[in-house]
Amino acid sequence: MFVANKIIFLIVLLGVCFSWVGCESQEKTSTGMDLGVINPQRDFTLHDQDGKIFHLKDHRGEVILLFFGYTSCPDVCPTTLSKLARVYSLLGMGTRQKLLTLFVTIDPQRDTPQKLKEYLQYFNINAVGLSGTKQEIDKVVDAYKAMYEKVDTNSSALGYMFDHTDYLYLIDKEGKTSYLFHPEDKAQDMAQIIKGL
Repeated sequence: MFVANKIIFLIVLLGVCFSWVGCESQEKTSTGMDLGVINPQRDFTLHDQDGKIFHLKDHRGEVILLFFGYTSCPDVCPTTLSKLARVYSLLGMGTRQKLLTLFVTIDPQRDTPQKLKEYLQYFNINAVGLSGTKQEIDKVVDAYKAMYEKVDTNSSALGYMFDHTDYLYLIDKEGKTSYLFHPEDKAQDMAQIIKGL
């Protein structure tokens, strides 16, 4: 009887543990990042590719994908934006029109507004390039718990490159970050999650 009671207790305890883990997974991403701490103000201010002031709060009602990158990026940025083109193609017209991609440059020294605009046009997505001073950009980077680091290189004519966060932040219609897409996520899965918003 004692053994049976002990087994029942262990089963209940395991059930409580799994239940607790499940609750945690709803609040945190697979990286362990708590989405609730990402940009709690749900706003930021930068300048767009047309030289106009951009406020995130002015885009309530739209679903937004936010990405930090730079136009000279040799791999992560073009790969991510090409995948986004596939995601857009999988969405219905109504959803596509309400999905806005924001590309925040981490290289304002080289990424002029015109260069951002021309670069994003290659990918056939509804995208806006954003820039500002280094201080303004760093404020947004910090708000989204992202990172980037300048790396000097002699192997490239560019002189320097960046290591940077490669997540795509999915921002809902109220400005809240609701999901982080990883580089390995498939376009089909991304499209389904976006449709859910």
